[in-house]
Amino acid sequence: IKNILIVTAVFLCFAALARPQYGFKWVEVKRKGIDILFALDTSKSMLAEDIKPNRLERAHYAILDFVRQLEGDRVGLMPFAGSAFLMCPLTLDYSAFEHSLSAVTADIIPQGGTDIATVINTAATTLNNAANHKILILITDGENLQGDAIEAAAKGAEKGLTIYTVGV
Repeated sequence: IKNILIVTAVFLCFAALARPQYGFKWVEVKRKGIDILFALDTSKSMLAEDIKPNRLERAHYAILDFVRQLEGDRVGLMPFAGSAFLMCPLTLDYSAFEHSLSAVTADIIPQGGTDIATVINTAATTLNNAANHKILILITDGENLQGDAIEAAAKGAEKGLTIYTVGV
């Protein structure tokens, strides 16, 4: 009887470790995360080689380092120069985002210059959802040649957009 009890106890321990379950239960989870939109300056001045290899490539590396640390937040990509367009919509697919980022060059926007106001207005339109936090990370070498960026930033803030500027 002692041996049978020991074997039964060991068997029941393994059965408990297997966590047998009966049936299933559907649980609907509503999730609100952070929406992060990267606005990357692709003007010709980003090709300056004052940092190696150049400003644009260094910005690529910084964005990739940042995105690889995220878990579950949506990211998007908006290259800009004299105009802006949404190249990668907000997504949880980080590999698709990285693929879009690798395609960004200084020739992707045909209109030259740097128009920060346009990119802020376009980002505010893009980030018009009900996310908890809407963040625009503006990566540029800092020279605004067109538009009123201060006014556009104020209008974006009214819509709940948080803007961070990163100088390269």
